[in-house]
Amino acid sequence: MTGLAVNGLGRIGRIAVRRLGLEHPGLLAAVNDPAPLEQVLHLLQRDSIHGMLPQPISGETVAGVDHLLLGEHRIPLFHAPDPALIPWPETVGLVVEASGRFTRREAAARHLRGTVTHVVIGSPSPDADATIIAPVNGDTLDLARHRVISNASCTAHATAPLLRVLDDAFGLAQAGMSTVHVVTNDQRLVDTPHTDRRRARAAFQSIIPTTSSAIGALRRAMPELPPGFDGLALRVPTLSVNLVDLTVVLALDADPWSIRAAFRTAAEGSWKGIIALAEPHTVSCDITGRRESVVVDLDLTLTLGPRFVKVFGWHDNETGYAARLLDLVLDLVGRI
Repeated sequence: MTGLAVNGLGRIGRIAVRRLGLEHPGLLAAVNDPAPLEQVLHLLQRDSIHGMLPQPISGETVAGVDHLLLGEHRIPLFHAPDPALIPWPETVGLVVEASGRFTRREAAARHLRGTVTHVVIGSPSPDADATIIAPVNGDTLDLARHRVISNASCTAHATAPLLRVLDDAFGLAQAGMSTVHVVTNDQRLVDTPHTDRRRARAAFQSIIPTTSSAIGALRRAMPELPPGFDGLALRVPTLSVNLVDLTVVLALDADPWSIRAAFRTAAEGSWKGIIALAEPHTVSCDITGRRESVVVDLDLTLTLGPRFVKVFGWHDNETGYAARLLDLVLDLVGRI
């Protein structure tokens, strides 16, 4: 089987490495991150949201090369600042680009050398060969043509199933989305200059409206969306779990009962594991750690007319997204 490497140990990269170490220990062939070995170990072992790593982890340096020791597996850890400079082992055929820095096609493609034939970007990309939300458009992936692949965004993975279920059941005439989104590293802890003046303000002091990268990813993955599909993000002072607020005008009449029935059928059938249903009275912290793309809160469903509908869906923006990223990667390593 093709070996896998991860470039970048930010939030998604670390969760991916943690899961690979626990569930697919022989697959991870190498990691690259600029941080020193001791810091990498500390942040892999201890996570402020998801807790301690339930697996022994340590590190060592041999002949000038750092290594992670995950259980019985010894994984080289490189510290190159540029994909073109990373000495990926010959066992690596697929790289997960999770640094958040190399999201454009030209930059991510610098991994494509030697034995590396494909790159999956763990974030939206404006010009990747393909943007894949696997349950929605995974069948369009052509490995001969698509060498640099974007896994879209956490919000895109949460919103796409909502759109598809509604479209299949009732048709979509118009649609728009907003997301109540946690703080991320592209905001400022205290007021400091930023290209987005709203994100320049203290992240834990305000609700901060800003753009959502999910919109472009959804348009690329779902070109059949109604014209004008758009939305925004409201960054709020929390660290885990987002809430998608989807507003649609349906092509057919519907009522709350038929909408809820459509999502129950999806969650129990072909969308099981991607769509789940929230328990009554759910709040955001109840969703932390869930691996589904979206947990639909049927109690919040609103019909403002026979075709004007609002649907809400929770998602763990880290765990859920990392789960879909690994679903895609595990599928690819078996096909490359």
